[in-house]
This record gives sequence, C-alpha cells and structure tokens, in this order.
Amino acid sequence: MLRTFKDDKEFYASLSKKRIGVGVLLFYKGELLIVQPTYNPGWILPGGTVEGEESPLEGLHREVREELSIAIDPRDLISVDYISNKDVKGEYIQFLFTAKELTETQAQSIRLDPYELRDHKFVDIENALTLLTPSVAKRVGHSLIAMEEKKGAVYLENGSPFVNL
Repeated sequence: MLRTFKDDKEFYASLSKKRIGVGVLLFYKGELLIVQPTYNPGWILPGGTVEGEESPLEGLHREVREELSIAIDPRDLISVDYISNKDVKGEYIQFLFTAKELTETQAQSIRLDPYELRDHKFVDIENALTLLTPSVAKRVGHSLIAMEEKKGAVYLENGSPFVNL
C-alpha cells in the first residue's frame, strides 16, 4: 500500500534518524591525546555526539570544552565514517577532524569532566593504535594514511575505506 503524507513536515518526520559523532586528533609535542570514558574501559579520542540543531564543527568545539575544559583550533576534516547498526551504539556517522597542535598552556589546562572521562594521556601514534578501541583505531589508522597521502578527507564504512568494486 502506498503511503501518502499530508505535508512536507509529516514526510520529513517519517524519515529515519541517524546520530552524528565527532572526534579530533589532538597532538602535543608530537603525541596524540587519548581519553578513557567512564562508561567504557577502552580508550577513545576526545569528542562526542552532536546535538540537535548543532553542526559537527559546533559539536566538536562544545564536546572538547565540556570534556577537557579547553578550546581548540580545528584544521581539517580527515574522515567521515558510516557505522552500521551492529551493536548497542546503533547506526551513526562519525566525523574525524585534526586540530592545531596544543600549546603547553592548553595541555597543562586540561581538566577532565569526571562524569564523562576517567583518564587521559599523550602517546605516540603506534601506542595509540594499540590502546584505542578497535573501531577507533581502525578509523584513525585509515584516516592517517589518507592524510599522509594528501588525499583529503576519506570516506569510511565501519572504519574501512570505501572501495569502488
């Protein structure tokens, strides 16, 4: 049976909703900042979920201020990752940005939101990729490769680059 809608508002309200997440690669003296959330034993990147009527970039600024108590200077979008509905998190789209390297003042001013984060540390990329949760490590690894190859932002699905078959 064909469904009809009384107006645009009803039509758009019927469409599926996807969450949007943001993360950022924050470096200080060449080492990457990773954080440990209170709700998960693994390590992730600073960032979080974009709120309604908020752009991914606005969400990034807000999340970093809330989680770390610092302001950052985002530089580039390096990946967009579509995550399928395969676990408790559900389906979402994750934007990964780079930012200007943190200054000594910024690094020393980090104050964690105790409701969201239990720990943070700066580590080299090799160690970061072993400490980050598998899905985040996969996203970061492929994003860094694309960045090094100067390909611009890379499109990923579940952390893997899209391959045109």
